Amino acid sequence: MKKIVVVDDDSEMVEFMSFILGSQYSVTTASDGVSGLETIQRVMPDLVILDLLMPRMHGFEVCRKLRDDPRFAGLKILISSSKSYSHDIATAKETGADNFIIKPFPAADLLWRVSELLGDAKTPLTLRFWGTRGSIPSPGPSTQKYGGNTPCVELRVGETIIVVDAGSGIRELGNSLMKEFGPKPMEGSIFIGHTHWDHIQGFPFFTPLYLPQNKFTIYGTHGTQQSFEEVLRMQMSPAYFPVRLKEMASRMTIVEMKEPVDLGTVKVSYHYLNHPGITIGFRFDAKNWSVCYLSDHEPYGKLNAKGDFSDREDEAVARFVSNCDLLISEAQYTDEEYLMKKSWGHSTVTDVLDLAAKAQVKKLALYHHDPGHNDEMMDAFVVQAREHISKRQLAMDCFAAQEGTSLTEKDICAAAPAPTVQAG
Repeated sequence: MKKIVVVDDDSEMVEFMSFILGSQYSVTTASDGVSGLETIQRVMPDLVILDLLMPRMHGFEVCRKLRDDPRFAGLKILISSSKSYSHDIATAKETGADNFIIKPFPAADLLWRVSELLGDAKTPLTLRFWGTRGSIPSPGPSTQKYGGNTPCVELRVGETIIVVDAGSGIRELGNSLMKEFGPKPMEGSIFIGHTHWDHIQGFPFFTPLYLPQNKFTIYGTHGTQQSFEEVLRMQMSPAYFPVRLKEMASRMTIVEMKEPVDLGTVKVSYHYLNHPGITIGFRFDAKNWSVCYLSDHEPYGKLNAKGDFSDREDEAVARFVSNCDLLISEAQYTDEEYLMKKSWGHSTVTDVLDLAAKAQVKKLALYHHDPGHNDEMMDAFVVQAREHISKRQLAMDCFAAQEGTSLTEKDICAAAPAPTVQAG
């Protein structure tokens, strides 16, 4: 049983945390900083939960002393405080704390933070499609099933909010988050694959970005001529929109990706795709699942002459998504449509099936639906894709992403069906 020391001068909080944690961990308590430090040195725990404002020695000082002692190099430290100022949270982490939880907090939040720090927690995933259409919004009676909003996907990993792309679908996601959080602050990360309009047009309508208590980090890449931030700012210039980017009141950080991003429970990596301008796809890796997102991409071997160079580039994309549990990939054209739209930067359904088979992905979500493809056509594409999979005897699921549909970790990680063995 792993050991935890709770150091807090609030007896009710100590009793509450001891009760919640006591069934899973060995819990020892102390009521001030000095006795807490002595208790930690005696017990040698796996994790310490520190209050900040305690008699004799405050939590910042205890934290610093622990981090200066090589005996506690692997010790996890969770600060528990009603001081919710961003300065104090930042200072706690600079002093050496691994995480910060604001009082009062529900029992589930405490258990999640502790189990996450001690490596006992899985990273449960819920994924929801808020926008599935490519190129331009296409709402109407003929697109009700698969949706008319442009790209936006939400990944909820424990308490971590991850948004992929900011097409028109992000507006409804923002409305949903506002209902969920109310006046409480929220924090999240938004990853934008490229800045063509269908992937950023919803950004100015994402309500959480206008509230000062919220904190979001926006990730993208440097454009061909402007920085990522400049492109977002241009979209919200007075010629196009009544509110400027700088007038969004949230604590917003805009980051141009140069390397993988570590979100704690999830590692986010990227790979350049073949699409006009600068475009990247994303891979989200957690302890027990992986999700890849490719939008927009045209296979090198289709656009250019077949050869070693094209083969290497296509192989690199396949390696990037290899063995993922779910590949969300644009599949905008039919083979017939591609004959007229070659070099537009998109894949066919057949291209994506070939990529998924080569990469041995478990599940494939067809995505970035063409605005001219209605629900009846999309149904037919799914049937054709599944027939293709069956004929090739592939152990892979395939479906078309539907706006509003949610997938749990169980849905994503469920075993793919065994390939059908045909007699004769």
